[in-house]
Amino acid sequence: MIVTLAGHVDHGKTSLVRALTGVDTDSLIEEKRRGLTIDLGFAYLKTPQQLLGFVDVPGHHRFIHNMVAGVASGQHALLVIAADDGPMPQSREHLQILDLLGVRSGTIALTKCDRVSKAQIDAARAGIAQLVKGSFLQSANIIETSITSGAGIAELQAELLQFDLARSSTEVKQSFRLAIDRAFAVTGAGVVVTGTVHAGRVASDDTLSLFPSGDTVRVKSVRAQDTSVTSARAGDRCALNISGVAMDQVTRGQWLCGDPDRGVSQFAVELRVLADFPRALRHWLPVHLYHATSHTTAHIAVLSEGRIEPGTSTLVELITAQPLAVHPGDRLILRDQGLDRTLGGGRVISRQRPEGRRRDPERLQRLAADNAQDAATAFASHLALGTVNLSGFKDNWGCSDSELAALVNAQQARVIEGHAIAGSLWQRWRESVRKEIVRLHTADPSLQGTKQSALDGSTPDRFLGAVLAELVSAGELVVTSGRYAPADHQVALSAEESRLLSALLPHLDQPQPPSLGDLSKQVRIPIAALSRGLVPLVSKKLLVRISDNRFYAPGQIMALAETARELGARGPFSARDFRDAAGIGRNVAIELLEYFDRRAYTRRQGDLRNIVGEPNRVLG
Repeated sequence: MIVTLAGHVDHGKTSLVRALTGVDTDSLIEEKRRGLTIDLGFAYLKTPQQLLGFVDVPGHHRFIHNMVAGVASGQHALLVIAADDGPMPQSREHLQILDLLGVRSGTIALTKCDRVSKAQIDAARAGIAQLVKGSFLQSANIIETSITSGAGIAELQAELLQFDLARSSTEVKQSFRLAIDRAFAVTGAGVVVTGTVHAGRVASDDTLSLFPSGDTVRVKSVRAQDTSVTSARAGDRCALNISGVAMDQVTRGQWLCGDPDRGVSQFAVELRVLADFPRALRHWLPVHLYHATSHTTAHIAVLSEGRIEPGTSTLVELITAQPLAVHPGDRLILRDQGLDRTLGGGRVISRQRPEGRRRDPERLQRLAADNAQDAATAFASHLALGTVNLSGFKDNWGCSDSELAALVNAQQARVIEGHAIAGSLWQRWRESVRKEIVRLHTADPSLQGTKQSALDGSTPDRFLGAVLAELVSAGELVVTSGRYAPADHQVALSAEESRLLSALLPHLDQPQPPSLGDLSKQVRIPIAALSRGLVPLVSKKLLVRISDNRFYAPGQIMALAETARELGARGPFSARDFRDAAGIGRNVAIELLEYFDRRAYTRRQGDLRNIVGEPNRVLG
């Protein structure tokens, strides 16, 4: 278990850690000179069965960024308050930060009790009770201690060890992430980084990605809680000996990640504004943002009307000066740039940027859908809105491919073009498209077919093709050359069109029909009138025009396409091969093959052709 110490400057945090562990966490020369903690300090209490790690964070308000870097939500808080001072400003601010960062268990150490009277101790206890009222420490034990006499130290150790025994070992299945707080070189070993494991598990020989550079590193060895181990998990204080990068490439504020992380500069946060913050938050307020060991500046984008009042929680977006490796559930601290004080904190809801204007209701619904305790709940909420962008959801929630597939299957969703679609929505689209095509053909019985682009747009374009394909596969629609019609639709012909078709079919339903000029003579219709009469018959797909002067019946053109397919099955074939197989003249064979080329049924390569498409292409 990791214990995070917090409290006002000079209340004895470092001395208390030394009494508990025998380790002086003030390792910097400047810390020794000034008598205060500037950076994070680390120490460990070892028993034969247990191991406690202590993170000593700075108490001075100027080093709040270092204090935030040492806290993670799974840790146990040890709030240190001196009996001679009682609660002080940084006591309150540290308690607020611990709460905002998601720490939910803790103990209170009342130090320097040997220096004061019982009345002062009682007064300090009363002040503490008022301070922690309504917080996660409201029911925490207050243990009176003295570094000088050793009073209370054994009791405090026992209390912390008992919390360690009760700690849950449940591990969330997420990709590994470690926030780097220190990096140094060890002679003979190379680069070593330390930090808190925020998610997942890491082991020797694992390959990791360094954020933000994207450099790939290999884990040579692992230490957790100052002990050599084979692996470390979420919540551990961890040191990793890594290879693949030089010492000057690794700094505090970076992350080591199991999966490459591109980072984001705009993300949604459930923001809680402290009740004692002196003013409401306006849109685009500039803030300092602290995320684990990272610090940047940002602006708050208010998503509701008006300002955000102190003591309230609401959904906002943060727009940062540089990308951050935030993930849902991560905790942030925000400080007002002008007032130089903590204004509140937030839990990351989503690292995705839904389409649309910032305050559009549908966009806000998408953001709110990610305000869930787990990926399954979030997926169901998104699906209830219609569709889920699977790659975006996977990136946001850190799901593996198998976990994402399980979510899709559990909801019985359709997957089209990288999106999961609710079954009910898919059926609505399907029925809407079918009814639209039936309506169009009922209104105009002469209509041969409807192009996809002519539909009313109630189904998004990216999914419309898949809907039409399923309707065709189910036998509810038929498609000819990209035009869709009801399966039972019959093209209506005028009396004149019907008479002309009856006169032409005996001449055109043969392997080598006559040219237009010869056809005019055979049916005794002037060529100009015949040309006009052929137009509607071709548009209704009752005849096929292969060149300016030659027409075929559809069945005959399909039979010739089959002849070509049989030739192509044996390899590339020539115009002569096709002429001989079809029993037609050379000129007609060339006209047909050139038509097949234009329909992308065949492809010419020199004097030979290959079959490259499906036979129904030739009916276009």
